[in-house]
Amino acid sequence: MKYDRILIVADDSPPSLKAVQYGYDLAAQLHAKVGLIGVTDQALAEGNVDAGVFPDQAAHLLKKHMEEFLHQVVRDYSNGVETEIFAPEGEVKATVLQMAKVWDAQLIVAGTHGRKGLNRLLMGSMAEGILRDSHVPVFIVPIDKEH
Repeated sequence: MKYDRILIVADDSPPSLKAVQYGYDLAAQLHAKVGLIGVTDQALAEGNVDAGVFPDQAAHLLKKHMEEFLHQVVRDYSNGVETEIFAPEGEVKATVLQMAKVWDAQLIVAGTHGRKGLNRLLMGSMAEGILRDSHVPVFIVPIDKEH
């Protein structure tokens, strides 16, 4: 199978940035196009009414921060690999899987935070959820032991 379109899931965590590096290296070797996706989860946009920041303003700021972050990732990691940026809002796993389908991705690259035990049970694993429910292959990049 030829991989022409690789969807890389990005956020500003160290595991994600490691996955970004792997994804871009793979895309360069395969001469593939990258779809770089950073999902803004609106459930996290609580705001602070006492400080005059309302939830809709907080959501806008989160989305703006994500877009700026994704453009910085392209500058830092793409090394000329053709990249299309996506900064949708929604629940991360469902949004990534939907974008993979809409963009016709042939591979998804994501990092894992390496949570274990109760922390994994309570927080879940976004990467595991994508892996379990994806209709295309998923390349999971594990966190380094020192993180």
